[in-house]
Amino acid sequence: MRSRVVNVLVFLSPFFVSAILTWFFSVPGILAVLSYLVFLGMMIGAFTFIVFLKQYVSAMRYLPPLFSRYAEYRIAAVIPTYNEDPEIVRGTAISVMLALKGRGDVFILDDSTSDYSRSGIQKLEKLGVKIFRRKDRRGYKAGAINDFLKARGKEYTLLAIFDSDQRPLNSFFDEILHHFADERVAFVQVPQAYTELETGVGMAAYWQQQPFLRFIMRGRKSSAFSLGSGTVFRIKALEEVGGLDEENITEDVATSVKLHGRGYKSIYIDKPLVWYGEPPKDLKAYLSQQARWALGGFQLLGSLLKERLTLSAFVDYIASWMYWFKEGPITVVEIIAPIVFLLFDVHFLKIDAFVYLATYMPFFISTLVVFIVAARKLYGFRGFVYHQTIELLAFPSITASFFAWLLRRQRPFAVTRKKAEKIPLKLIVPYVVILLFLLASVVKGIFILTNPVIRSAALVNIFWAAYFIPFIAFGIHTVLKYYKKEEEVKIFVRV
Repeated sequence: MRSRVVNVLVFLSPFFVSAILTWFFSVPGILAVLSYLVFLGMMIGAFTFIVFLKQYVSAMRYLPPLFSRYAEYRIAAVIPTYNEDPEIVRGTAISVMLALKGRGDVFILDDSTSDYSRSGIQKLEKLGVKIFRRKDRRGYKAGAINDFLKARGKEYTLLAIFDSDQRPLNSFFDEILHHFADERVAFVQVPQAYTELETGVGMAAYWQQQPFLRFIMRGRKSSAFSLGSGTVFRIKALEEVGGLDEENITEDVATSVKLHGRGYKSIYIDKPLVWYGEPPKDLKAYLSQQARWALGGFQLLGSLLKERLTLSAFVDYIASWMYWFKEGPITVVEIIAPIVFLLFDVHFLKIDAFVYLATYMPFFISTLVVFIVAARKLYGFRGFVYHQTIELLAFPSITASFFAWLLRRQRPFAVTRKKAEKIPLKLIVPYVVILLFLLASVVKGIFILTNPVIRSAALVNIFWAAYFIPFIAFGIHTVLKYYKKEEEVKIFVRV
């Protein structure tokens, strides 16, 4: 009980501190809401930075686990599918069979409704894989795996899960199985791979994943969570928590929380044991992916506050929740705030600009420097720009997921499309409108500088308005550049 109380207090601390700052430094009335959200963005930014620093220091001490002997385990390797390309599934099934080396069976859990996918996957039985189908899609991916476990789980010791585009190396299970000698280990996770980097969006999605896989997952030690693919579960541990969580759209993380709440631990092996993976290739696919992940992250809050997690594990998990909150609703506020001040001449804070600069800006700059220094070994300046750009472009879909969570609206499970399609203009227009507002704010802000009374405050807001402009502009350029190339290819083919 005491641990849960401490966890709740830790979660509430940024909200409480923001309320105190709003009381002292906000103008009265409805604008206090905007002031509160601005302060909340600062507090959550500080909280997530401290947690990242903790994880980064831990990650720097990471040593790949040594290979040792392991007991014999009977493994069920499952590939959940829903209207997937049979050829992609075929390549994954072959890779899994080669990695198993006779230590178990490969099952394709096929929920496909497309005749093309169903017939193509049925032919894969000739390879020696087994097809598992059910009458409905209850629980989507989690439901398919749980139904499989009810039907066949007693025959196996371990359950390995692979997405249709995540192919293990031949040494995959050789590197993993010995960790299950420790009965407290509920699952072992390896990093996922994005290798088919054909588009700017795909490249940006790849760079965005690198700090998460190299620092955050490494630094979480025994509380690393399942990524939904490349995970090997102890079936007995899964059964203790009722199987995969079917209530949360990101069943992998939700199930991890339950297992860690029961005192189990997880192992993260940062080795390239998966050699193939397709990222979202256009903006529509990327936003769909981020919306699903964000909704699952928001849905997790109740479980995080209820489970008996250690303080270290809780801080790691709640920082992920706060990440989604900051990249969605708080980003909206951070974009709107300088526009409101510069373009509409609405002053909502009473704090002196020099006090703000003296207190917050050193922290902001230090976080930026720490992150760049930490990430330079991963991707350098180019990767940093791609990462920040694609992360910023996700804020509308993340915000939509936040309100869907608040209103308890169910959003259907959507598989991330792997094939790029022509992007609807309506996805680009909102970014263009925001860009124009920010540019107009900066231009008007330059004229405001002639007023000595608000000059310092204007400089602060000009900085924040200008900060977003290059990332949004580069994002629009990156997205449209790919589709321009696609048109050129089509024209060439017609000729």
